[in-house]
Amino acid sequence: MRTLPPREKQQFETAKKTVNPEKILQGLTESQRQAVLHREGPLLVLAGPGSGKTRVITCRIAMLIYSGVRPSRICAITFTNKAAEEMRQRVLTSGVPAGSHISTFHSLCVRILRQYGQPAGIEPTFSIYDESDQIRCMKEAVAACGVSSSNFSPARMLHMVSRLKNDLEDEQAFAARVEDYFGRTVSSIYAKYQEILRRNQALDFDDLLMRTALLMRDFPQIRQELSGHFRYLLIDEYQDTNHAQYQIARGMAADHGNICVTGDPDQSIYRWRGADIGNILAFERDWPNAVVIKLEENFRSTANILRKADRLIAGNRQRKAKILIPTRSEGEEVRICTCEDENEEAEHLASEIAELLRKGADPQEIAVFYRVNAMSRAVEEAFIRRQIPYQVIRGVEFYARKEIKDFLSYLKLIVNPADDVAFLRAVASRSRGIGDKTIQRLQEFASANRLSLLEAARHAKRIETIPAGTRDRLVDFAGFFERFRQETEQEASVLMDCVFAESGLADALKAAGDEEAVDNINELINAAAEYDRNTENPSLADYLQTIALYSDTDAFDPNAGRVSLMTLHAAKGLEFSHVFIIGLEEGMLPHERALEGGADELEEERRLFFVGMTRAKDSLTISYARHRVLRGQFLRTVPSPFLYEIGFEGESAAQEWAAERAEPLEKTETDVRPKNKNGQKFAVNEWVEHSKFGRGRVKEFLDLGESSIVVVHFNSGKTKSLMVKYAGLVRLR
Repeated sequence: MRTLPPREKQQFETAKKTVNPEKILQGLTESQRQAVLHREGPLLVLAGPGSGKTRVITCRIAMLIYSGVRPSRICAITFTNKAAEEMRQRVLTSGVPAGSHISTFHSLCVRILRQYGQPAGIEPTFSIYDESDQIRCMKEAVAACGVSSSNFSPARMLHMVSRLKNDLEDEQAFAARVEDYFGRTVSSIYAKYQEILRRNQALDFDDLLMRTALLMRDFPQIRQELSGHFRYLLIDEYQDTNHAQYQIARGMAADHGNICVTGDPDQSIYRWRGADIGNILAFERDWPNAVVIKLEENFRSTANILRKADRLIAGNRQRKAKILIPTRSEGEEVRICTCEDENEEAEHLASEIAELLRKGADPQEIAVFYRVNAMSRAVEEAFIRRQIPYQVIRGVEFYARKEIKDFLSYLKLIVNPADDVAFLRAVASRSRGIGDKTIQRLQEFASANRLSLLEAARHAKRIETIPAGTRDRLVDFAGFFERFRQETEQEASVLMDCVFAESGLADALKAAGDEEAVDNINELINAAAEYDRNTENPSLADYLQTIALYSDTDAFDPNAGRVSLMTLHAAKGLEFSHVFIIGLEEGMLPHERALEGGADELEEERRLFFVGMTRAKDSLTISYARHRVLRGQFLRTVPSPFLYEIGFEGESAAQEWAAERAEPLEKTETDVRPKNKNGQKFAVNEWVEHSKFGRGRVKEFLDLGESSIVVVHFNSGKTKSLMVKYAGLVRLR
């Protein structure tokens, strides 16, 4: 090991005297201790829900530092800012010196690109574009390519580009392989979109990952420097990594092999945004000398909750076999409630929670989960009627408010003068005598002279097609940003306070009587002040990066004193004493898209339900409605097949189901499934007919007893996943 600088050497000498390694290991199970004490080489920690994996990661960091590893040589990556901050605090409380890099993947990539990106044409002051900025750029790209936005909608194009970037396929690589009209058109749009981003010195969220992975691939010396700097790599939630993240991790660990990943294939729920469960399933193939440790003891949930969850997830094929070993007592039975419609469901839910609160339950220990955000409406109305305090975890909405985005556009332009999207928003944020015609002429001048809009505004006196008074206003507007650009290294909140006042935004909002908007911007500045207090060497650029990478889960306030309402996806990583999961109907959970998408998507929906169930510590209540209003229609629903998989008999289900599912299951490493004794079976390629969808051919049959699923490709071109017992399929001879 290299000789330590005097300051770090002193820190280690102090830590050796004050840190007790046995205290770090105190209370760990044998499997947890093995993971913490593992030193060199690849390590896979298969960690079931509630198994203490965050403690394992933080204790492992502390032990590495105690054993002599420099903190700066350790890089720990997780998926939310909140989880990263929790890790940092836990490591600090262990008494070892600070200095380890602990962040999200995206934050790490921002750091790498700001430091090393210039050889790839990435300026350190680049902006990070959120979804609305991306839509604006994609609309411009589609229009520039002269194609119909109906046939090539910006939202659809963004989704396609996102998937290409996650697969590390840049615009040149994609263009080289497409041949048909649609592919060539998408290729042109992709190239134009990237050109617009480059012109604005901006990256979207997917660029952060793709450009980092490609930087490491195309510049081996940069990859080697990163690998040499970070000698120990720890990655949490490895099952949620996409291809770009996978390549970044492999590249950083390639030279030393000290990669430790923790995760659980049964909790992989982000396939829709590119996550590849195959990354964790193939870890031992990628690293043949890997040590595998399973954390199966669950310290969170009661035995009854775990038993149901284990029973559910056994229906998946793509998994690593493990069991959830309860460390708590049996607890209450999991309750499954049948309601007439969503209003009765909401009233029943509110009644149950009101009773819990009356008995002294802490409202912040109660949560309601649902598959889609729209399901919160009936619940919120019921809570309001009963005066139940609640919070809806939809954190990014705060940053989507008009006044917040207007204000942020000023700040982005101070940091990155090339950001034309920010310029257009800032200049339009309040009345200043600069209209659409002026902007059009400014854009023409900027394009002709290859200038950013802000730089063009600085030279507005040269634009004779703009009236003299308007030219002066443009020059003054540009000068405002020039003044503040010299102040970007001071504390973010101080700079933001000055910008809010001197930009005229504060006066404009007050004059309009919009006190709520003023309060929201002040709240943003207050949040920046908290960031300043908790950050070493704070800056405006770093703060903008932090909020650009904000997620719904980061918005969860565990001390709000309110019941939490959130989607099942947002619930990942959280836990509550009392959990209610609503809407367990076929088409809702599993979602109708998954029912049409085949076995892989159905397995992801099952994992999503599993994640929701295992957030519960003391009680779990699940409900479904016989009828629900969907897209304005009052429709009869079918109970989710997942209910039958956890033992629900239903109103007309065969009594043999419970006995059949209670039999011991034959378990293998990748296939743990119930036997079908009484359910109707279908063979692949068999022809069938459905009363609504017509004739079709069986693509796949999933043997789940009375909840068996048949996947049929119909002559109409649609593929449907249907529950056999309700489908009414007729075999065609």
